[in-house]
Amino acid sequence: MALFTIWFTCRNRPVPITDVQNRNQKEVGPVFPLQFGKKAGSRGQPSPGSLPLVRMKEEAYVVDYAAVASSHENPPFEYRGGDDGNGRVIDKEGKALMESGKEIGISGAVVGPNREHVLVKGTQGKNFVLTPATGGKLQLPVYPPGANMFPLDWDWIGEQSLLGQSGVERLGPDGKPVKTEDNVAESKLYVYDIKTQQLSEVALPEKFTHAVFGVMEVVPDGHVHLGLEGIEYTSWCKIAAP
Repeated sequence: MALFTIWFTCRNRPVPITDVQNRNQKEVGPVFPLQFGKKAGSRGQPSPGSLPLVRMKEEAYVVDYAAVASSHENPPFEYRGGDDGNGRVIDKEGKALMESGKEIGISGAVVGPNREHVLVKGTQGKNFVLTPATGGKLQLPVYPPGANMFPLDWDWIGEQSLLGQSGVERLGPDGKPVKTEDNVAESKLYVYDIKTQQLSEVALPEKFTHAVFGVMEVVPDGHVHLGLEGIEYTSWCKIAAP
């Protein structure tokens, strides 16, 4: 299924003009194609005690793409530039809120659901959340805890929360990360609360028994479309309330 072929690069969804993420090799290193059908001995579960856990539950859901598109109209902040890491984020008056430089190479920006924050997408997995009204600037975690992890890639799933995608690199017999397309040993999801600055790991629904899965689509209202090609199973899910 072509929907699953590129990890962190494309997810078969309409891309509003404010969602110029352009996930490419310059942002997170090599492109990570997902390989499906490799069932874990036990389902890929969060590492005990390493991070707080949040549960993801399956939920019937139909995307209202008209509403999603409407929410992106007349954005208060915009990204200007290409996907080469030399962009900048501006407000409606054209004032630069953040520019590429030594701190970050900017390759995209996504306005938050409450239109008060903007997720600044940077190269090498470096990302920030800006709160222009207060001058706030929060750097997001680059990697989750653990060895051989890929950089985190972020999407809005609430007014104060982000979904992070990462994974464990597959190691070869020499103990080094493999360079082939089959380079993901286990997929991982995380939630980051920008108010408390708390990173939590996501425990997947029980039907997701494979170590490697695909994120097909993320909607800012918190719904995530997950898929397993090996058993041709997909499902809309949402982070369960505490």
